[in-house]
Amino acid sequence: MKVTRTLQANVPPELTSICKVTGFVRADIWRRFGALGNAGKSGLDIRNEITRGAFYTGMAVDGTIRAETTKDVVNDVLAYKAAAMRKVRQAVAAHTQDNAERKRLYSLLKKDQWLQDNFLHRQMRKHFRHGVSHTANQFVVRSDRHCSEIVDGKLVVIIRVAKKYGDDIRLVTTTRGKNVNLTGSNLRIIVKEGCTEIHYATEKGQGRACGDRIVGVDKGYTEALSDSDGQAHGLKFGSVLTDYSDKTAATNRYRNRLHALEKKHRQAGRAAKADRIKRCNLGRQKIDTRRQKAQMHLRTIAFQAAHSVVDKAAVVVSEDLTSPIAAKQQWKEFNRRMSSWAKGTLADALDSVCTQRQARHVLVNAAYTSQMDSLTGLLQGKRVGDKFYRENGDVLQADHNAALNVLARLDDNEISRFTPYQEVRRILLARSPAQLSVNGLELGEPSRQPSADKL
Repeated sequence: MKVTRTLQANVPPELTSICKVTGFVRADIWRRFGALGNAGKSGLDIRNEITRGAFYTGMAVDGTIRAETTKDVVNDVLAYKAAAMRKVRQAVAAHTQDNAERKRLYSLLKKDQWLQDNFLHRQMRKHFRHGVSHTANQFVVRSDRHCSEIVDGKLVVIIRVAKKYGDDIRLVTTTRGKNVNLTGSNLRIIVKEGCTEIHYATEKGQGRACGDRIVGVDKGYTEALSDSDGQAHGLKFGSVLTDYSDKTAATNRYRNRLHALEKKHRQAGRAAKADRIKRCNLGRQKIDTRRQKAQMHLRTIAFQAAHSVVDKAAVVVSEDLTSPIAAKQQWKEFNRRMSSWAKGTLADALDSVCTQRQARHVLVNAAYTSQMDSLTGLLQGKRVGDKFYRENGDVLQADHNAALNVLARLDDNEISRFTPYQEVRRILLARSPAQLSVNGLELGEPSRQPSADKL
């Protein structure tokens, strides 16, 4: 399993000019090929067009650095287009029920010929908006253009540069080089304030063995994950997220007042005072540091929770939350706290841990899993906070109840991962108590789903 590792190093003055040039290259490629400019073109076609046009050959930067950075940017553009095409496929499925028409549209989309159909063209313009790059602090070094050595107990990474562009660049890292192997790996050099980050890919060994059970998990806020056994994982997830979000909101309120004060002084002609406010009170260094620490803390909790689940599971069943819930308007404070980044971190943690430990991660349809009664499998009862009130008055733990419903959806042949939520609701409402009685479930036989009752 390939993972990315980071080294910290000093900032030689040569890096500034390289970043400036590659920043222009990155922005220009997005300008030329960030939308309709790459329609019907592969990554090789775009790179050949750049080479034939000799767009960047006269720039004062090593040719291999320019070429590898160009390849990196082109791959980013194509990844952006692939994500847009996935959304367009969903739009096609909702647009028509005619299988022949769907097949025709899917075929045009797959061949990257979406300009030939007006509907596909409109949808691609909607989801594949023209990208813009403002990144001017990084570049890519090819695997055969760098080497490393140990000097005075520190690992030194040497970037080879063509003689006409200057001497080789030496990056003195903060590590002794133990367990660091840069052989055969491209390097991404990112220059930040006062430091250089060296990103490289390395092979991560197989983790400890996974469990042997099938477990459903519900992604939450108070705790990162709740499984179908009723166990909560990552209990500090919500408190860390709330603390960071509330502090950031308070800071931003005060900053808005200072922005207004700075604007007032500037309009009144007191430019020196306005400049002091902007320089001393409206910086972003502390804000960025706080965000980085909070994200690292949340990521650690998410991965620990995922490992805790996989310790007992060979198959992990979770909700597919890649698409927003239609027509569901959360209150403003919830949207601020439960950011999409946090939900993505939980999904990434489950994927990574399951891959490393050779467990299977299965995504199922998330529609109404929190509103169903796990004992009957019907759309009955009501969820209020962390409690689920059954129709007969019994109270279940809401996250445990949802995790059981997620687990049961694994074997539900009528509801697939991509079934629209309207169809899911129709299917659930069609499963009336009369149908359950025919199956004998009201005659004393056990329910088809495990119970969420606390014992």
